Amino acid sequence: MRSLLNFLLRFKTLILFLLLEVVALAMISTSHNYHQTVFYGLSRNITGFVARRVERGTYYFRLRQVNEELVQENTMLRKRIEGLTSAPQEGVAAVHDTVSGVNYTYLSARVISNSVNKQKNFITLDRGSRQGVAVGMGVASPSGVVGVVVGVSGNYSVVMSLLNTDFRLSASIARNDYFGSLAWDGTNYRYARLSEIPHHVEVSEGDTIVTSGYSAIFPAGLMAGTLTGDQKRGGDFISLKVLLSVDFKKLTNVYVIGNLTHEERENLEKEVVK
Repeated sequence: MRSLLNFLLRFKTLILFLLLEVVALAMISTSHNYHQTVFYGLSRNITGFVARRVERGTYYFRLRQVNEELVQENTMLRKRIEGLTSAPQEGVAAVHDTVSGVNYTYLSARVISNSVNKQKNFITLDRGSRQGVAVGMGVASPSGVVGVVVGVSGNYSVVMSLLNTDFRLSASIARNDYFGSLAWDGTNYRYARLSEIPHHVEVSEGDTIVTSGYSAIFPAGLMAGTLTGDQKRGGDFISLKVLLSVDFKKLTNVYVIGNLTHEERENLEKEVVK
Protein backbone atom coordinates (compact mmCIF):
# COMPACT_ATOMS: atom_id res chain seq x y z
CA MET A 1 0.00 0.00 0.00
CA ARG A 2 2.81 2.41 0.87
CA SER A 3 4.45 1.75 -2.50
CA LEU A 4 1.18 2.54 -4.29
CA LEU A 5 0.77 5.81 -2.37
CA ASN A 6 4.36 6.79 -3.11
CA PHE A 7 3.77 6.08 -6.79
CA LEU A 8 0.59 8.20 -6.89
CA LEU A 9 2.28 11.09 -5.07
CA ARG A 10 5.29 10.94 -7.35
CA PHE A 11 3.28 10.98 -10.57
CA LYS A 12 0.23 12.90 -9.38
CA THR A 13 0.70 15.68 -11.94
CA LEU A 14 0.94 13.26 -14.86
CA ILE A 15 -2.04 11.24 -13.62
CA LEU A 16 -4.15 14.36 -13.20
CA PHE A 17 -3.18 15.52 -16.69
CA LEU A 18 -4.19 12.18 -18.25
CA LEU A 19 -7.52 12.18 -16.42
CA LEU A 20 -8.30 15.69 -17.63
CA GLU A 21 -7.36 14.69 -21.18
CA VAL A 22 -9.75 11.75 -21.05
CA VAL A 23 -12.55 13.94 -19.72
CA ALA A 24 -11.87 16.58 -22.41
CA LEU A 25 -11.90 13.97 -25.20
CA ALA A 26 -15.14 12.51 -23.85
CA MET A 27 -16.80 15.93 -23.74
CA ILE A 28 -15.65 16.79 -27.28
CA SER A 29 -16.80 13.46 -28.70
CA THR A 30 -20.28 13.82 -27.20
CA SER A 31 -20.83 17.51 -27.92
CA HIS A 32 -20.55 17.44 -31.74
CA ASN A 33 -21.82 14.87 -34.23
CA TYR A 34 -18.63 15.03 -36.28
CA HIS A 35 -16.37 14.37 -33.30
CA GLN A 36 -18.72 11.65 -32.09
CA THR A 37 -18.56 9.91 -35.47
CA VAL A 38 -14.74 10.13 -35.56
CA PHE A 39 -14.52 8.84 -32.00
CA TYR A 40 -16.78 5.87 -32.68
CA GLY A 41 -14.89 5.05 -35.89
CA LEU A 42 -11.60 5.14 -34.04
CA SER A 43 -13.04 2.95 -31.29
CA ARG A 44 -14.22 0.38 -33.83
CA ASN A 45 -10.81 0.31 -35.50
CA ILE A 46 -9.03 -0.20 -32.19
CA THR A 47 -11.53 -2.86 -31.11
CA GLY A 48 -11.19 -4.67 -34.44
CA PHE A 49 -7.39 -4.55 -34.28
CA VAL A 50 -7.36 -5.99 -30.75
CA ALA A 51 -9.92 -8.66 -31.68
CA ARG A 52 -7.83 -9.77 -34.68
CA ARG A 53 -4.71 -10.03 -32.52
CA VAL A 54 -6.58 -12.02 -29.88
CA GLU A 55 -8.06 -14.32 -32.51
CA ARG A 56 -4.64 -14.96 -34.07
CA GLY A 57 -3.15 -15.66 -30.67
CA THR A 58 -5.94 -18.07 -29.82
CA TYR A 59 -5.53 -19.85 -33.17
CA TYR A 60 -1.76 -20.17 -32.64
CA PHE A 61 -2.20 -21.82 -29.25
CA ARG A 62 -4.81 -24.19 -30.73
CA LEU A 63 -2.45 -25.43 -33.46
CA ARG A 64 -1.19 -28.28 -31.28
CA GLN A 65 -4.74 -29.51 -30.66
CA VAL A 66 -5.61 -29.14 -34.36
CA ASN A 67 -2.49 -31.07 -35.35
CA GLU A 68 -3.31 -33.91 -32.98
CA GLU A 69 -6.87 -34.06 -34.33
CA LEU A 70 -5.52 -34.30 -37.89
CA VAL A 71 -3.19 -37.14 -36.89
CA GLN A 72 -6.11 -39.02 -35.33
CA GLU A 73 -8.14 -38.51 -38.50
CA ASN A 74 -5.22 -39.60 -40.68
CA THR A 75 -4.79 -42.76 -38.61
CA MET A 76 -8.50 -43.57 -38.95
CA LEU A 77 -8.39 -43.04 -42.73
CA ARG A 78 -5.37 -45.31 -43.08
CA LYS A 79 -7.22 -48.04 -41.21
CA ARG A 80 -10.18 -47.64 -43.57
CA ILE A 81 -7.92 -47.72 -46.64
CA GLU A 82 -6.20 -50.84 -45.34
CA GLY A 83 -9.56 -52.47 -44.86
CA LEU A 84 -10.64 -51.62 -48.41
CA THR A 85 -7.41 -52.64 -50.12
CA SER A 86 -7.18 -55.89 -48.15
CA ALA A 87 -10.72 -57.02 -48.96
CA PRO A 88 -10.69 -60.20 -51.10
CA GLN A 89 -11.73 -59.87 -54.73
CA GLU A 90 -14.91 -61.56 -55.90
CA GLY A 91 -14.31 -65.17 -56.94
CA VAL A 92 -10.87 -65.32 -55.36
CA ALA A 93 -10.28 -67.50 -52.30
CA ALA A 94 -8.53 -65.70 -49.46
CA VAL A 95 -7.32 -66.52 -45.96
CA HIS A 96 -8.74 -64.05 -43.47
CA ASP A 97 -6.98 -63.01 -40.32
CA THR A 98 -8.80 -61.93 -37.17
CA VAL A 99 -9.39 -58.42 -38.54
CA SER A 100 -11.27 -59.29 -41.74
CA GLY A 101 -8.24 -59.48 -44.03
CA VAL A 102 -6.51 -56.34 -42.74
CA ASN A 103 -2.72 -56.82 -42.67
CA TYR A 104 -1.65 -53.59 -40.99
CA THR A 105 -2.84 -51.64 -37.96
CA TYR A 106 -2.14 -47.98 -37.21
CA LEU A 107 -1.78 -46.34 -33.81
CA SER A 108 -1.22 -42.60 -33.41
CA ALA A 109 1.56 -41.44 -31.07
CA ARG A 110 3.36 -38.27 -30.07
CA VAL A 111 7.11 -37.68 -30.08
CA ILE A 112 8.32 -36.72 -26.61
CA SER A 113 12.09 -37.02 -27.22
CA ASN A 114 14.14 -36.83 -30.42
CA SER A 115 17.70 -36.24 -31.63
CA VAL A 116 19.22 -35.52 -35.04
CA ASN A 117 22.82 -34.55 -34.28
CA LYS A 118 24.27 -37.96 -33.35
CA GLN A 119 25.46 -40.89 -35.44
CA LYS A 120 22.87 -43.15 -33.81
CA ASN A 121 19.68 -41.18 -33.19
CA PHE A 122 16.63 -42.46 -31.32
CA ILE A 123 13.06 -41.20 -30.76
CA THR A 124 10.82 -41.71 -27.73
CA LEU A 125 7.04 -42.00 -28.14
CA ASP A 126 4.22 -41.66 -25.60
CA ARG A 127 2.79 -45.11 -26.45
CA GLY A 128 3.90 -48.49 -25.12
CA SER A 129 2.87 -52.11 -24.67
CA ARG A 130 -0.33 -51.11 -22.86
CA GLN A 131 -1.45 -49.34 -26.01
CA GLY A 132 -0.40 -52.23 -28.29
CA VAL A 133 3.12 -51.19 -29.33
CA ALA A 134 5.70 -53.98 -29.72
CA VAL A 135 9.35 -54.24 -30.74
CA GLY A 136 9.75 -54.48 -34.51
CA MET A 137 6.81 -52.26 -35.45
CA GLY A 138 7.37 -49.56 -38.04
CA VAL A 139 6.90 -45.86 -37.36
CA ALA A 140 5.92 -43.23 -39.92
CA SER A 141 4.60 -39.69 -40.03
CA PRO A 142 2.17 -38.15 -42.50
CA SER A 143 5.29 -37.15 -44.49
CA GLY A 144 6.91 -40.58 -44.64
CA VAL A 145 9.05 -43.23 -42.93
CA VAL A 146 10.46 -42.42 -39.47
CA GLY A 147 12.00 -45.61 -38.06
CA VAL A 148 11.46 -48.91 -36.23
CA VAL A 149 10.50 -49.63 -32.60
CA VAL A 150 13.45 -51.19 -30.74
CA GLY A 151 12.35 -50.88 -27.11
CA VAL A 152 9.00 -50.87 -25.28
CA SER A 153 7.79 -50.27 -21.72
CA GLY A 154 4.25 -50.06 -20.42
CA ASN A 155 3.55 -46.53 -21.62
CA TYR A 156 6.57 -45.57 -23.74
CA SER A 157 8.54 -46.88 -26.69
CA VAL A 158 11.93 -46.10 -28.21
CA VAL A 159 12.36 -45.91 -31.98
CA MET A 160 15.55 -46.34 -33.98
CA SER A 161 15.36 -43.30 -36.22
CA LEU A 162 16.04 -43.39 -39.95
CA LEU A 163 18.81 -40.97 -38.90
CA ASN A 164 20.76 -43.86 -37.41
CA THR A 165 23.75 -45.31 -39.21
CA ASP A 166 22.58 -48.83 -38.27
CA PHE A 167 19.18 -48.41 -39.94
CA ARG A 168 18.52 -49.88 -43.40
CA LEU A 169 15.28 -49.45 -45.33
CA SER A 170 14.26 -51.45 -48.36
CA ALA A 171 13.15 -48.72 -50.77
CA SER A 172 12.36 -48.48 -54.46
CA ILE A 173 12.09 -45.88 -57.20
CA ALA A 174 8.34 -45.42 -57.66
CA ARG A 175 8.63 -44.76 -61.42
CA ASN A 176 10.29 -48.08 -62.32
CA ASP A 177 10.12 -50.23 -59.14
CA TYR A 178 13.88 -50.83 -58.96
CA PHE A 179 14.74 -51.30 -55.30
CA GLY A 180 17.78 -50.83 -53.13
CA SER A 181 18.86 -50.04 -49.59
CA LEU A 182 18.22 -46.57 -48.15
CA ALA A 183 20.59 -45.54 -45.35
CA TRP A 184 21.75 -42.38 -43.62
CA ASP A 185 25.49 -41.60 -43.86
CA GLY A 186 25.65 -39.64 -40.61
CA THR A 187 26.18 -36.17 -42.11
CA ASN A 188 23.24 -33.98 -43.12
CA TYR A 189 19.96 -34.89 -41.36
CA ARG A 190 17.95 -34.00 -44.47
CA TYR A 191 19.63 -36.49 -46.82
CA ALA A 192 20.25 -40.25 -47.10
CA ARG A 193 21.65 -42.48 -49.85
CA LEU A 194 19.92 -45.17 -51.90
CA SER A 195 22.45 -47.82 -52.90
CA GLU A 196 22.45 -51.12 -54.85
CA ILE A 197 20.72 -49.60 -57.90
CA PRO A 198 22.04 -51.15 -61.18
CA HIS A 199 23.91 -48.87 -63.60
CA HIS A 200 21.46 -49.36 -66.45
CA VAL A 201 18.48 -47.99 -64.48
CA GLU A 202 17.29 -44.60 -65.73
CA VAL A 203 16.83 -42.14 -62.89
CA SER A 204 15.92 -38.47 -62.87
CA GLU A 205 16.16 -35.72 -60.29
CA GLY A 206 12.87 -35.51 -58.44
CA ASP A 207 12.00 -39.22 -58.74
CA THR A 208 9.98 -40.42 -55.77
CA ILE A 209 11.48 -42.99 -53.38
CA VAL A 210 9.01 -45.20 -51.48
CA THR A 211 9.09 -48.34 -49.35
CA SER A 212 9.39 -51.45 -51.48
CA GLY A 213 7.14 -53.65 -49.35
CA TYR A 214 9.81 -56.39 -49.27
CA SER A 215 10.24 -55.81 -45.54
CA ALA A 216 7.66 -57.21 -43.15
CA ILE A 217 7.75 -53.93 -41.22
CA PHE A 218 6.39 -51.34 -43.67
CA PRO A 219 3.68 -51.65 -46.32
CA ALA A 220 4.68 -50.82 -49.87
CA GLY A 221 4.35 -47.26 -51.14
CA LEU A 222 5.14 -45.24 -48.01
CA MET A 223 6.95 -42.02 -48.90
CA ALA A 224 10.68 -41.93 -48.10
CA GLY A 225 12.04 -39.03 -50.17
CA THR A 226 12.97 -37.71 -53.61
CA LEU A 227 16.12 -38.08 -55.68
CA THR A 228 18.57 -35.22 -56.05
CA GLY A 229 21.01 -34.88 -58.93
CA ASP A 230 23.90 -36.37 -56.94
CA GLN A 231 25.04 -39.83 -58.13
CA LYS A 232 28.04 -41.96 -57.20
CA ARG A 233 29.11 -44.79 -59.50
CA GLY A 234 31.25 -47.72 -58.48
CA GLY A 235 31.30 -51.43 -59.29
CA ASP A 236 28.01 -52.77 -60.59
CA PHE A 237 25.78 -50.25 -58.81
CA ILE A 238 25.16 -46.55 -58.37
CA SER A 239 24.46 -44.67 -55.14
CA LEU A 240 21.81 -41.94 -55.25
CA LYS A 241 21.39 -39.01 -52.88
CA VAL A 242 17.84 -38.77 -51.49
CA LEU A 243 16.17 -35.74 -49.91
CA LEU A 244 14.19 -37.27 -47.05
CA SER A 245 10.48 -36.48 -47.03
CA VAL A 246 10.43 -36.21 -43.21
CA ASP A 247 12.03 -33.19 -41.55
CA PHE A 248 13.12 -34.82 -38.30
CA LYS A 249 13.65 -31.46 -36.61
CA LYS A 250 9.91 -30.78 -36.94
CA LEU A 251 8.71 -34.26 -35.99
CA THR A 252 5.84 -34.14 -33.48
CA ASN A 253 3.10 -36.64 -34.40
CA VAL A 254 3.57 -40.13 -35.85
CA TYR A 255 1.73 -43.42 -36.17
CA VAL A 256 2.99 -46.89 -35.26
CA ILE A 257 2.43 -49.57 -37.90
CA GLY A 258 1.74 -53.16 -36.89
CA ASN A 259 1.88 -56.04 -39.37
CA LEU A 260 -0.59 -58.71 -38.27
CA THR A 261 1.10 -61.37 -40.43
CA HIS A 262 4.65 -60.45 -39.44
CA GLU A 263 5.23 -63.52 -37.23
CA GLU A 264 3.78 -65.93 -39.80
CA ARG A 265 6.03 -64.53 -42.53
CA GLU A 266 9.18 -64.62 -40.38
CA ASN A 267 8.54 -68.19 -39.25
CA LEU A 268 8.04 -69.36 -42.83
CA GLU A 269 11.19 -67.62 -44.07
CA LYS A 270 13.26 -69.08 -41.19
CA GLU A 271 11.87 -72.54 -41.89
CA VAL A 272 12.74 -72.36 -45.59
CA VAL A 273 16.26 -71.11 -44.82
CA LYS A 274 16.84 -74.06 -42.49
